[in-house]
Amino acid sequence: MLLEVSMDLLQPKLMASIVNQGVIAGNQNHITYTGVLMLGAALVGLIGGVGCTVYSTIASQKFGADLRQELFQKVQTLSIRSLDRLGSGSLVTRLTGDIVQLQNLVLMVLRMFARQAFQFAGSLIMAFIISPRLSLILLAMLPVLVLLLVVTTRLMIPLYGSVQERLDRVNTKMQENLAGIRVVKAFVRNEHEEKGFGTSNTNYLMASLKAAKAVAMNNPLMSLILNFSVVAALWYGGVLSREGTLSVGDLAAFLTYISQLLFATLGIGNQIMILSRAKASADRVNEVLLETPSEAADKAEVNLTKPVVQLKGRLEFQHVSFSYDGNPEHAVLSDIHFSVEAGQTVGIIGVNGSGKSTLVSLIPRLYEVTHGAIRIDSHNINELEPERLHQEVGMVLQQAMLFSGTIMENLRYGKPEATREEVEVATQLAQAHDFIMGLPEGYDTILGQRGVNLSGGQKQRISIARTLLLKPQIIILDDCTSAVDLNTDLLIRQSLQSVMKNSTCIIIGQRIASIEHADLILVLENGRITASGTHNVLLQTSHLYRDIAISQQGA
Repeated sequence: MLLEVSMDLLQPKLMASIVNQGVIAGNQNHITYTGVLMLGAALVGLIGGVGCTVYSTIASQKFGADLRQELFQKVQTLSIRSLDRLGSGSLVTRLTGDIVQLQNLVLMVLRMFARQAFQFAGSLIMAFIISPRLSLILLAMLPVLVLLLVVTTRLMIPLYGSVQERLDRVNTKMQENLAGIRVVKAFVRNEHEEKGFGTSNTNYLMASLKAAKAVAMNNPLMSLILNFSVVAALWYGGVLSREGTLSVGDLAAFLTYISQLLFATLGIGNQIMILSRAKASADRVNEVLLETPSEAADKAEVNLTKPVVQLKGRLEFQHVSFSYDGNPEHAVLSDIHFSVEAGQTVGIIGVNGSGKSTLVSLIPRLYEVTHGAIRIDSHNINELEPERLHQEVGMVLQQAMLFSGTIMENLRYGKPEATREEVEVATQLAQAHDFIMGLPEGYDTILGQRGVNLSGGQKQRISIARTLLLKPQIIILDDCTSAVDLNTDLLIRQSLQSVMKNSTCIIIGQRIASIEHADLILVLENGRITASGTHNVLLQTSHLYRDIAISQQGA
């Protein structure tokens, strides 16, 4: 681009030479020679411009791809708490719209901004070379322009930040609607959802219009200042030409440089607006990329020098408390204290909202405990590398999450190298093999997004098989058989008892039948363990447990 601008800046100088030494002097040879030089300069400038366009496009596209990849990798390392705070809709906007803004910024800086900056500086220098006296008008204009650009930039950055935040809400609303579209249709809430989306969309529109109005005021003000400068230069240039201190050709060249400077300044003003929007996007990307600590940083307590032997699976909670915001007054779990030996089964039961899922989420460190400690064997889980911890703790979530792809790919999600035989053993234990083989393509059946072409029970069984394939020392089943029938639930539990003899099993259940044979059952109420023991003991000592048992199994 510097090559192209240099050739552009050479053109007025050559034109002045044609006027002064060719036209006025009547030298045809000089006109022809200089005209050929102008054509040659234009050709060289064209080559430079094309080259800049090609390579700046490559650079900006690769920049966007690299930044998007790095941001996605950072998202994978964030803790669940950070992901909850940022929100999926906002992260999608940052990964798409915000990075596109930054990608456009790079392209603009390497092409238009570079051209206009070089052209501005070059035109100013060439104008001073031609006539220092006439250039004083330009010097008087510059502080006013700089002040205008600074004020506009400071105004635009928060406006564009607001625009991107409103876009977050639009994306979040859209994601929620698409994820729950069956519920929307079942309850005939189309109009309600349209109204909610319309509100978010209107807010986004109003924020965009507010920013656009501020941008629209910039060009007229800059044009007013610059055109006033051109008029002043024409008047004063005419005075100098009549005095004989400035030739006609030099005056024409000076006015050309003024025009180039005018367009360059207007262009820079427009680029400043793009820069303002990109700055808002950059702040949002940096919030994730630089300012939000990764899970590895959160888990800085890991002692890599301490050797860890093969874990057996003994689990102990030592007076554990937890709150999502770190404030003890907002604790959702309080003073959780129990231990279970390796190979035993723990059942957890309680009313909705009592903290059951939150409790088991602390074991693989999806959330960090606020107070107390959790130990596996003799090791505080903070002393284990995250990868090692997740290898030893297998978790089947309450909401079965499957990905687009084949059933086999989903089953091998945690163990890509698993053989077909290993996969089939896991699916047979999870009572999933028969229904999979009944599908037209068997294990090669393509699943839709989130496994939409399977029933809830089928998705749960595939999720269980996926975890069993890992053969973890501790397996957590978070109410993962709620969508299967009682007979299948019984078969799955019998399979688990046979294959997980040496593994610790933690079962969250709403059904007494799912946990009544556990070695230890915990009754959770309002984030506290109010009773513990075996099935028969709890029938005698816990009113809540007895009430649940009577409601499900009768007197």
